[in-house]
Amino acid sequence: MSDKNSTGSETDILNSPGLPRYLLQGAGIGTWAWNVQTGETRFDERWAQIIGYTLAELEPTTIAVWDRFLHPGDKVRVEESLQRHFRGQMPYYEAEVSMRHKDGHWVRIRDHGKVLIRDEHGKPLWMFGSHVDISKRWQLEQQNSELVERFNRLMSHLPGYVYQYHLRADGSTHFPYTTKAIQDIYGCQPEDVANSAQPVFDVVHPEDLARIRASIVYSAEHLSVWHERYRVNHPTKGLIWVEGKSTPEREADGGTLWHGYIQEVTEDQRQRNELLLASKVFSSSQEGIIISDADNIVLEVNDAFERITGYSREDIVGRNPSLLSSGKQGPGFYEQMWEAIRRDGRWRGEITNRRKDGSVYVELLSIDAVRDAADSIRNYIAIFTDISQIKEHQNELNRIAHYDALTGLPNRRLLEDRIEMAMEHVKRHQELLAVCFLDLDNFKEINDKHGHERGDQVLVQVANAIRSVLRGQDSVARIGGDEFVLLLTELESRAALLEVVGRVLEAIQQPVVPEDAEHRLSASVGIAVYPELDCSADELLRYADQAMYRAKQRGRNQYYLFDAEEDQMGRERQSLLHAIEQALADNSFTLYYQPKINLHSGAAEAVEALIRWPQADGSVRMPGSFIPQLYGLPIERRLGCWVLDRAIRQYSEWQQAGLTLSVSVNVSPEHLLSGDFVDQLRAILATHHIQHPENIVLEILETSRISDFQRMRERVIECRALGVRTSLDDFGTGYSSLTYMRQLPVDELKIDKSFVMAMLESAEDRSIVRGIVALAHAFHRRVVAEGAATPGHLTELRDMGCDFVQGYSISRAMPAQDIPAWVAAWVFDPDAVPGHDSRD
Repeated sequence: MSDKNSTGSETDILNSPGLPRYLLQGAGIGTWAWNVQTGETRFDERWAQIIGYTLAELEPTTIAVWDRFLHPGDKVRVEESLQRHFRGQMPYYEAEVSMRHKDGHWVRIRDHGKVLIRDEHGKPLWMFGSHVDISKRWQLEQQNSELVERFNRLMSHLPGYVYQYHLRADGSTHFPYTTKAIQDIYGCQPEDVANSAQPVFDVVHPEDLARIRASIVYSAEHLSVWHERYRVNHPTKGLIWVEGKSTPEREADGGTLWHGYIQEVTEDQRQRNELLLASKVFSSSQEGIIISDADNIVLEVNDAFERITGYSREDIVGRNPSLLSSGKQGPGFYEQMWEAIRRDGRWRGEITNRRKDGSVYVELLSIDAVRDAADSIRNYIAIFTDISQIKEHQNELNRIAHYDALTGLPNRRLLEDRIEMAMEHVKRHQELLAVCFLDLDNFKEINDKHGHERGDQVLVQVANAIRSVLRGQDSVARIGGDEFVLLLTELESRAALLEVVGRVLEAIQQPVVPEDAEHRLSASVGIAVYPELDCSADELLRYADQAMYRAKQRGRNQYYLFDAEEDQMGRERQSLLHAIEQALADNSFTLYYQPKINLHSGAAEAVEALIRWPQADGSVRMPGSFIPQLYGLPIERRLGCWVLDRAIRQYSEWQQAGLTLSVSVNVSPEHLLSGDFVDQLRAILATHHIQHPENIVLEILETSRISDFQRMRERVIECRALGVRTSLDDFGTGYSSLTYMRQLPVDELKIDKSFVMAMLESAEDRSIVRGIVALAHAFHRRVVAEGAATPGHLTELRDMGCDFVQGYSISRAMPAQDIPAWVAAWVFDPDAVPGHDSRD
């Protein structure tokens, strides 16, 4: 077609019905028509060309052709898009799909269509659409997407987030672009700030907000770099510090767009604060500070250093701190110090240095090594305090804490330290040491008569006297009042020990003249020797204290060496006494009763109350295992009173039950002679309403312990006045038994069981028993034999005329509740009773 006649032809074409087809062909767009109900499909030549075919190669054309070339992964998405269009949810059907090209690769196609003809029921009939090859655009989009992904991955590793901040011409603000890391800074997502920057400003700290807004305005007006550090109230992290920097550019419409980044700097801010604080501390610290390099050359000192040492900064910077050395510490000290710094990175200790004026002072010094990332020492920091006054106070406190203010002698604390050190020395050198606890005799009289001031003078003179006779290796301490302790070491024998003690006692006895009064003193000394006593220092001192009390019991000016075996016995006795006290308080004791038989009638007419002590393990302690430990002690009388009360109460209960038995109760001489015994007995009889007190018999134990015979006689008479009878227990064992029988108005004699038990084998013992029976009857006394173990004993005693007998041949002692049944069943037949050993 030539240019000359083109005008007419163009007019024909533009008015031609085929114009749309020309337009589609010119645009490279393929077309298609699809009968939705029959599947019939029409494609044009361009449609086939896009996937590398001619139309003839695809005929016959049905929807199956389309389906054959469609990527399997797109089929579901295409079907969903079609159905939405069929249902009227979308005005068009549109999908980007991949279709297989004739040579095997995939072609990216934008498929677009619409239902234009429907049947009489409104269902889709014919659908018409286009096919556009978008492969190149799609590839560019994919490449761009990959670039964006790479960029985002890169941004995710940056310490913060990259952003664009836009100040519109109308004054509103937003973030056109941010990386996802904005969440770490402000706690929001990129889409939250895409239209408005307000979510960011909402979390900026209120005290920083005005400054931040003003800095943005300034940056916009001057197109200067925006750079700020401020606080953010993060919704999950709390208060954090952030720092941002961005560059602005002016837009054509007058708006401003910034490109920049913001990152969290909380840790950096903390370090800045610490550095600021450290700087203030360095300059204002009352402690001297030296900063030196790796060669220990001084780089910097603070004001306190100048004040403490007298050296100015100019005097010391560039020099070694050894300038301060006093010479008090030798080379070995510094070698150990630097070895510790190299090994541990630090050293702490006291050191004596010299000021510029030549005076010395003690400082508490701390040196720390500062290492770099390669672990090499970069600097040394030395911090020190002048503790000279503190050391002086410590020395004074040490003197007060370890020495007696009056005498200047060591006190108890220092003494204990010295004892422990001396004990270690003894272990190494196979020697003896002695701790001697010394107490002045009757020193209280001096204080009472002449006053405490003169008493103090005497104590000072005694301290000096003791020091004057001790050996060089010995020590003396005052531990309180008039008590002194000697520590004698390097002793070869007890003789050497006693020689020193003798000198001390003699020195103390020298006249002491406080002003106008002369006194002769003496002392009691308790001695504990180590390692004869295998013990601790505390125990050694305690043993010496105990021995001192034993010395005082011997009289004035005496000494006593502690005996461990004797002490053990004493402690065991104390433990027993405590247990007895507790048992008495807990009412743990009980009484058993042993029957006595009238040998004339054979009747069971009496019992003896015998104490028993049940134990936690089910065993029972007999009186012989604990009663002797109570002799002469108040607990003996208390326990005796308990036994008396329980036995008389039991007698009363038996009486009320119709059982008449005489009850014997053992009473010690000390208890009987105690001032309130008769009143106690009278009260007990009244409490239990005793109508026949003559059935209560007091058996006086251990008659050899009677200290006041006349008082005992009077006491027996007082008991008889109450109607109570008395008996001499264990008769025949004491050399004064005849005297007791003749002069004490007792009602009964009880033959000691040792004679009774031996009488069948010993003619001599049998004669003694026969003589006691005859003697008792001659003085009109009733006689009881205890320890009758066999039928032979019963026969012999009955033939001798003995009145009553008790022992295992009759019965063992039993609980009170068993007595009534035993009495009811008792039948006297001496020939049928088996023998047993006799004991209480």
